[in-house]
Amino acid sequence: MKHWIAISMLAAFASAAAAQIIDRTAPIADKQKEVQAVTQQQAPSSVNTQKTAAEQAANVKASKATTKMTTAEKNKAIKDANKQMINPDNPSGSVAGTAAQQKANVEVSKGEPRQKQTINTLGPKDTTK
Repeated sequence: MKHWIAISMLAAFASAAAAQIIDRTAPIADKQKEVQAVTQQQAPSSVNTQKTAAEQAANVKASKATTKMTTAEKNKAIKDANKQMINPDNPSGSVAGTAAQQKANVEVSKGEPRQKQTINTLGPKDTTK
């Protein structure tokens, strides 16, 4: 008797699963047809392809007309930037100005009292005892 109940339950589950699979495949086929129709409508024609190829050729020609920086020019630009020591806190932008500001910052920090650091790895102390 127990076997018949188990078999009937399995049959019910199998039929429910089969019904869901059949219902799910129909929308997929419709979606595929819709995607194919839109793709065919928006596919580039040979006229559009020729137009973009001409635009690309014009862009390549224009990019080749611009001169590139030589290695010496790149190195000079980098050295100039390093000389200025770009620092938003230093409006002068010079190496001397940055060094003076660093020295002033050190003096200010030396004038402030040190904070004692306590590292407590065992948790807070119990002060109720």
